[in-house]
Amino acid sequence: MGSPATSMKATRNVVDVSTMTLLEHVNLNVPSHEYILPFYFDVLGCGLDPRKASNLEPDAQKRTIWANAGASQFHLPYGDVAQRIPGNIGLRYDSLDALKSRVVDSDAVKSYEIGVDPRSQREYVKLVDQYDNVFWCRTGESVNEDKVQPIIGPQDTEKWGSYAEKYGQKESECRGIDYVEFECPPNSAEKIAVFYESVFDATTTVVDVGGGSKIAIIAFGKVDNAGKADQSLLFKETTSTLPPYDGHHIAFYVGESGTDFDVCYRNAELAGLVWVNPRFTDDADTLDKARKWRQFRMKDIVDMSNGETIMELEHEIRSVDHESWPG
Repeated sequence: MGSPATSMKATRNVVDVSTMTLLEHVNLNVPSHEYILPFYFDVLGCGLDPRKASNLEPDAQKRTIWANAGASQFHLPYGDVAQRIPGNIGLRYDSLDALKSRVVDSDAVKSYEIGVDPRSQREYVKLVDQYDNVFWCRTGESVNEDKVQPIIGPQDTEKWGSYAEKYGQKESECRGIDYVEFECPPNSAEKIAVFYESVFDATTTVVDVGGGSKIAIIAFGKVDNAGKADQSLLFKETTSTLPPYDGHHIAFYVGESGTDFDVCYRNAELAGLVWVNPRFTDDADTLDKARKWRQFRMKDIVDMSNGETIMELEHEIRSVDHESWPG
């Protein structure tokens, strides 16, 4: 009998491909690694990226750690104040059995819940980390299984010593980021969908979830005949007061070539959305600079009819020619 991932992939009927190619990473500042290392590696089963592993050394000047999950990543740089997604993050696993056994006694987990969704009849593990970020873990097809981020393996002890012994694994147990869901203001879901259609030519859907609330679904990669995409950004309307934006960001790839990336940059530039984050060195405020860095940034999601900001969310937008492209 095939694995859940194999069975799902065999029956999937792809009817569309979004121009937003891969949702690669979520960046969350953390005050220390005390809870982060056991949460992402021991509990979630992510792999330690060798490109940032030396930052675990006590005398390292930079403290950023990358926790890898298939083709996806979590970037976890040091920051005085922990950042939090105002919503939740969905993760995929081949099986939840090992995860369920690990959450019980972990000090890195603030709270957890194990249950079955009454609508889909799918089992889930809901986790809240010590910084109040919420993760929903479910079984599902691996995200872009032909692409993978590098991780330190158990055989790498000669180079990485105790890090390989403690964190090394042949592949990440977490198979990738399924979605990131953000709460958004009332009556904004349709405007947000138009924003992604206009700037990225993305495949989007707006769904009425009842109670006068809607959710915008922004697709990444392949979309099947049931409307399920490889990955998604979700924007769910809420009447609750949203917290001030704290600087967390997402990174993703667009198109299939550098030419597609150029089109995306020009769209963003035309809408006045290109932004330079002074925290980083990639000052891509022209097309030539964006080509040099193979990426650029935006910070505002706007109403395309009048240019007013709907919500803040930094986007790190990359070309598939970027050196970190996992394909």
